[in-house]
Amino acid sequence: MRKLHVVQVTPTMTVAGMEKVIQTICRTIDRDRFAVSVLCLRERAELANEVEAEGTPVVALQDPWVRADHFAFAKVADYLRHVRADVVHSHNTQAFLDGTLGAVLARVPTVVHTDHARAYPDKWRYMTAERVASWYAHAVVGCSADATDNVRKYLKVSPRKLHTIINGIDTRRYRRPVDLDATRASLGLPPVGRVIGVIARLQEQKGITYLLQAMPAIAAALSDVTPVIAGQGAFEADLKAEAEATGIGERIRFVGVRHDIPELLQLFDVLVLPSLWEGLPIVILEAMAAGCPIVSTAVGGIPAALGQGDAGVLVPSLDVGALRDGVLRMLTDAGLRRRLTAAAARRVEAEFSAEAMTRHYERLYLRDA
Repeated sequence: MRKLHVVQVTPTMTVAGMEKVIQTICRTIDRDRFAVSVLCLRERAELANEVEAEGTPVVALQDPWVRADHFAFAKVADYLRHVRADVVHSHNTQAFLDGTLGAVLARVPTVVHTDHARAYPDKWRYMTAERVASWYAHAVVGCSADATDNVRKYLKVSPRKLHTIINGIDTRRYRRPVDLDATRASLGLPPVGRVIGVIARLQEQKGITYLLQAMPAIAAALSDVTPVIAGQGAFEADLKAEAEATGIGERIRFVGVRHDIPELLQLFDVLVLPSLWEGLPIVILEAMAAGCPIVSTAVGGIPAALGQGDAGVLVPSLDVGALRDGVLRMLTDAGLRRRLTAAAARRVEAEFSAEAMTRHYERLYLRDA
């Protein structure tokens, strides 16, 4: 019996949470029943080579310097015909629209879409277009209950097509022994001292400005802290300028995109995620698996993942004082860190496995759900 060919359609394969979900599906899908490939509407980006090394082809439709391709859907259709696709699995708005139209043109029988969360309400034309695209989809998935509720409320997707599939990770990858001294050296850190970590795209959504605003007070209370901000994005220059303006700019390290996430998370004394909105960010699950204490804003699917505060410190978004107090509390209370990280390890193992996530998607690909 021929394997079903599943094409993961995504804007790009940069190092970010949505793309890591795609990588995890490709890594853990049942290869006896499914073939899988990744189709990038724009450039391949950093994660593509890693995904290919793990056995999944990655194809990009256009050069990275091209701003927009209004006929991307036709190229998608050509690719789908070429690989004889049976399933299109799209991720976020652009992929949903171009992937669905391409699937219709190529007569691909099954479209599955995942909404990885964004700030709602979005532009009216996008929400209307996605609602129309959902008419042709077999299933529309939210990566958390909060994300699914937003899709129902704002995109008006039929309830019979809605599913919630919680993001999952391979927890074993985050518990392997690491050389913390080597990781410190690679970041240019002093051999001792506490590290406040951020791993995120450098954009408004992630709220990194609120951590920078809190840092002078944190540094005044704890003289040995160094913030490390890993990631890149449109706000990078603005955030670096803001860091310099804090008066402690020499302490704050911007280290770009990193591929040693397990090492970073085991080095960090606390992971801080001050986001304004989220679905279920993969970095939260990674930190839970790595035993890294978490301070996060209570947005999207994060409170549910952290057991409403049983497995991490939750603070309101946009609140510099609450963020400052949460970070200081975590860094100065060893008992709290032990209790929260132990609870986090239990939760991520029981509820957020890569295998469980992928099996749910496989049932949608097979139309068994």
